[in-house]
Amino acid sequence: MRKKIIILLVIVAIFYLIIGALLLLNIQLMESPDILVEIEVSDINSENAVINTIINVYNPNSFDIIARNLNIVITTQDDYEVANVLIEGGKISSNKNKTITEDLTIAFNGHSPERLISRISGDVGANILFIEKTIPLKIGVVTSIENLLNEIAAPSISAEINIDDITTDYINLSAEITAYNPNPFDININDILAEIKTDTGEKVGSLDVSSGIIIGKEYTELNASGWLLLKALNAKKLIINMEGVAGATIAGFEKNLPIEIISTVNIPDLEEILLPKDYPTVLSIKVDGKLTLKGFLSNATLVVNNTLKVDLALRNTTIKMLVAHGDEEQLLGETTIEEEIIVKAGNIKDVNSEIIIPFSKILSANLLSADWLLISVSADLTIRGIDAAVYLEIRGYQDIHMLR
Repeated sequence: MRKKIIILLVIVAIFYLIIGALLLLNIQLMESPDILVEIEVSDINSENAVINTIINVYNPNSFDIIARNLNIVITTQDDYEVANVLIEGGKISSNKNKTITEDLTIAFNGHSPERLISRISGDVGANILFIEKTIPLKIGVVTSIENLLNEIAAPSISAEINIDDITTDYINLSAEITAYNPNPFDININDILAEIKTDTGEKVGSLDVSSGIIIGKEYTELNASGWLLLKALNAKKLIINMEGVAGATIAGFEKNLPIEIISTVNIPDLEEILLPKDYPTVLSIKVDGKLTLKGFLSNATLVVNNTLKVDLALRNTTIKMLVAHGDEEQLLGETTIEEEIIVKAGNIKDVNSEIIIPFSKILSANLLSADWLLISVSADLTIRGIDAAVYLEIRGYQDIHMLR
């Protein structure tokens, strides 16, 4: 009986030795896992960037393995360390895939971020009964974000031009520029010169844009001042072209960016120039008359007080005399001044004209029974040398009842 027990123990021992040998052979032949690493910049702003790290591990073995001590170190191309993180691994089942993800928030702190070098290290091991085997992992990944940095979108702008002063040669301007930054990070504006051109490409002015920060994904107001030639008022449209170098703060890294922005701006309102509230151009008319053999001779004097610092011009000036019966008006006579009337800057000019009203017209118009005697002066008012003009009409009324 004892002999049988000994033989049984020997058989069991041999069996375990065979099993152990097979396990040892199997674990010694353990294949390295297939590892695929994806690293990309998912978000970036002025202060930091978010790096998405995705590690896909496939276990080709017939037994489970364990990934542990996973460490990710990310450096810039000048070896500045921006991240050093331990990642939890875990068990990877036989012939299965495991995805390990980690989002890292980093800042470059002034170091160039065009190329990021990621080093992943750790261990992959198997432990079967009393048998254990470990394989070290070392993986390097280079991520380029140079294209991302080069594809920074220029801000879009709109400008509202205001007139500060006007002289015989040019208009002094101030402008309110509204800029939208479509990027997630701030853009610093310094020493930006904006040229103002016509639709034909002729330069007719410029603006100096004040320094400022255009906040990422927001609208920012910038101030500017400059000048505009008077002939710019003849243009169909004005185009502002901003050029210079701007600075972008990208996750703590300052990058200089060439900037060029083109936008259409409003042409200053001629009526606002010619008829300012503070210093209006004053038009008035004086009328006297006398009877002649041909009828009633009316002498009309148009007085133009040019309070501006630029020469003015009156075109198509027409003077009319009318009578009004209630709401109905009847023309008695009119005269048109063909030539352009020039009024020098800061001067007052009298423009004289005569209107003959035949007796037949006076009788047919029932002048003595009319309610009002009217005199009307209309003209196209503009700046000398400018095509565009503002239509003006002034009227004077004389109560006929007082003359009866």
